[in-house]
Amino acid sequence: MTDFFICVSTNLFRIYLIRKFIQIFLGENRQSRIKEALAYGVFYVVNTGLYLVFHLAWVNIISNLAGIVLMVSMYTRSVKTNLFVTSSIYLINMGCDAITILLFVAYQDGRGFNQFYAVITVFLILICELLAEKIISGRRNADNVQNLPLIAVPFCSIAMILYIFYTKNRTDMELVVLSTGLLIINFLVLYLYNMLLKSFMQKYENDFLRQRLEIYSNQIDVILQSEDAVKNLRHDMKHHMNEIKLLAMKNDSPAIQEYIDNMEAYIQNPNEIVSSGNTEIDSVLNYMLKMGKRELLSVHTKIQLPEAVSHTFDINIILGNLLENAIEAARQTEEKLLNVSIQLKQGILRIEIENSYNNPLLLQDNGEKGGIRLASTKKKKKGHGIGLNSVKKIVEKYDGIIDVHTQDNRFCVRLILYMPEIYQ
Repeated sequence: MTDFFICVSTNLFRIYLIRKFIQIFLGENRQSRIKEALAYGVFYVVNTGLYLVFHLAWVNIISNLAGIVLMVSMYTRSVKTNLFVTSSIYLINMGCDAITILLFVAYQDGRGFNQFYAVITVFLILICELLAEKIISGRRNADNVQNLPLIAVPFCSIAMILYIFYTKNRTDMELVVLSTGLLIINFLVLYLYNMLLKSFMQKYENDFLRQRLEIYSNQIDVILQSEDAVKNLRHDMKHHMNEIKLLAMKNDSPAIQEYIDNMEAYIQNPNEIVSSGNTEIDSVLNYMLKMGKRELLSVHTKIQLPEAVSHTFDINIILGNLLENAIEAARQTEEKLLNVSIQLKQGILRIEIENSYNNPLLLQDNGEKGGIRLASTKKKKKGHGIGLNSVKKIVEKYDGIIDVHTQDNRFCVRLILYMPEIYQ
């Protein structure tokens, strides 16, 4: 009865870890949660039942492979992907089983063994799952996955199990309680970690969407203000033309020039810092530079962009993150300086952002090519690495070059992106 209870408990946790493995490779399931739960439930019942009845290695192998194949098929229709993910997951499971059996069990096919050792196998699979999540998910967003400390939990659990198992005067009930308790603790730790990670990412996405709404709202205000100025000027155009005619009849060229300059100044919108004609990029630049002008003493811009530009989403991610960091760093200095230069020629986009700074930790060694990476200058650093990592990924996407250097209390980021099809 003890082996039965431990078997059903450990196999339930193992099926959950298989689901986690599949999601690491293929992401979330797009089908209904109910259908997914039923599929995993059937897999669990059939797999557990076949093991308890037969205790045969080949039956166990077939049931596991068939079950994993069917589970993976809910996430992808690609046969090659299915075979790769299935074989990878099962090899990890089989390897952990082999380690436990070779170290602790005198295994004979067709005969059961003490299921207490299955708990150790599950914890080994959990360690492999955490490492796989760090390696695979870390490539997609290295700053989000910080789960290596979690590996200490299953390692400590294994140590406690072995200690109790080889302790004299212990009872089977004590082993059952310990195994069940450790399984529950490990499950809750992993579950809570994933819930916190999802909550964190959702907060980041909400903050990103909130900023986008503020950006577009600001641009709408800029456009409406410009339209009002043009509308008022058009309404009074007859009077302006009469005044210019009178000045022309007097041959008063300086007065004509002054009058035209006044008209031009009237229709200019102080909030429209950039007007390249590309609405999406102008929106981000006007929003960020308006913030810069409000908080800094010196803001200089040189923007040369055509109206029709593609890849604006990627460009805006770069501009938004770099400008936000530059303004934050410059605001903490006495000089409070920001220079922005953006130029697009023949499919090559050059972005240069320079700001004053007094923070010696702006550059950090990352051990990769180039030897340095951008580091957030914000006081609340948690979460800001996501945006900086996004900049790096976009630069890599377009086989670009990023150069970061400091000189005389100036921090400068230069980017070159090769976008041969940047024009729509």
